[in-house]
Amino acid sequence: MTIRSRHSRVAGKPVAAPRTFGRIIGLDGARGLSCLGVAIAHIAGHYSPQASAETKIGLVGTTLIFFYVLSGFLLFLPYIRGLYEDRDTARLPNTKNFVVHRIARILPGYLAIFLLVNFVFQVSYVQNASLQPPGTDAGTGMITDPWQLAANLTLTQSYVPKFFQTGINPAWSLTLEYAFYASLPLLGLLMYALLRRTRLSPTRIAIIPPLLLIVLGFVAKLFVPALIAHFGITSDVLLNWGPNWVAVFLRSFLANADNFAFGMLAAVVIVLMEKHLLREGLSRRVRLYSTIALLPTAVAFVGAFLVAGGQYQTSAVAIGAALLILIMVAPLARGQDSGIARVLDTAPMRFVGKVSLSAYLWHFPVLLLLGRWGLMAGDTVGGMVRNLVVALAATMAISTVTYYLVERPAIQITRKYRHRWAS
Repeated sequence: MTIRSRHSRVAGKPVAAPRTFGRIIGLDGARGLSCLGVAIAHIAGHYSPQASAETKIGLVGTTLIFFYVLSGFLLFLPYIRGLYEDRDTARLPNTKNFVVHRIARILPGYLAIFLLVNFVFQVSYVQNASLQPPGTDAGTGMITDPWQLAANLTLTQSYVPKFFQTGINPAWSLTLEYAFYASLPLLGLLMYALLRRTRLSPTRIAIIPPLLLIVLGFVAKLFVPALIAHFGITSDVLLNWGPNWVAVFLRSFLANADNFAFGMLAAVVIVLMEKHLLREGLSRRVRLYSTIALLPTAVAFVGAFLVAGGQYQTSAVAIGAALLILIMVAPLARGQDSGIARVLDTAPMRFVGKVSLSAYLWHFPVLLLLGRWGLMAGDTVGGMVRNLVVALAATMAISTVTYYLVERPAIQITRKYRHRWAS
């Protein structure tokens, strides 16, 4: 969605003209950088675990949380904007359009890549990926078990412990995304019912869904220690990624709902700025206050990791990601320039963001294939850098193909139906 605006001047001050909502500049590039962060962490961790630990490069993998925050931000925007229409005519955004577009955005690309990975390259994880030694393709092959195959084709493998982390192992996050997609129309129904049947202000109604998801995520995390004690799992790797119910719970929407919610709260702030419902002094300083808030957020991240056992660590990352979105987008909401957004909206950045879904799904099978073919270096810093260059280049090349042959045509077809239903 670009926020475009023109300026006039009143009493020597710039005033934003009415805006046309489309693509918000910079966010595609930010999405691309997040995808690269995840890929870098996986490539380095798989083939250079010691060098990765020494350089702490694995921390860039936390950029995965940005995907969830960005989903919450972008997908919640239409629901909030509609709240500020006349109460008698305000309508819930078209759920049919939402569902079809969300399916088309992920499923065709995922299915095409999974089928190639499983049946052509035969590099799917048949066994849980976390149980396999790093630097090898052990546990991979072709999934033939009908139940396991059906689970991976429908993105439900993350709900079954024995199928968890099989197939394309990073695809567990798509299962989480779809769970959020399922919740959003229901939260929208709640908001618009409150709009029609109560005298609550649109702003108060808008913050109810994110607050509900924050409570859900924080309360669910409270049960993690009890689950760990019940199942008697002590390995951090198995707790997070093993074939057990604790890992399934930790990667579920219940335990991650708050990650989406912080993006939704950022969307509320942006709409309040668009509607000129924030005091002018506060609106001008949203970017400044967001920048200042990054420091205590970083402290909270460290504290969550050291004190709370790590289960609230992702919450701190999500807050930081929401603040970064505000830093980037707040000037745009005021009809002003955002240097960060412009840099992230350059052609190379936008391209990486465009193919980010394919790149996210391809990078792990690609790194496994490159290792199988003897093209990856050893566990040194130099070897790690070489592996990153080779694997990322190969990933971007094959991702470009699947984007233009599968993803983009699916999206274009969906847009035709969306326009037909809208009219």
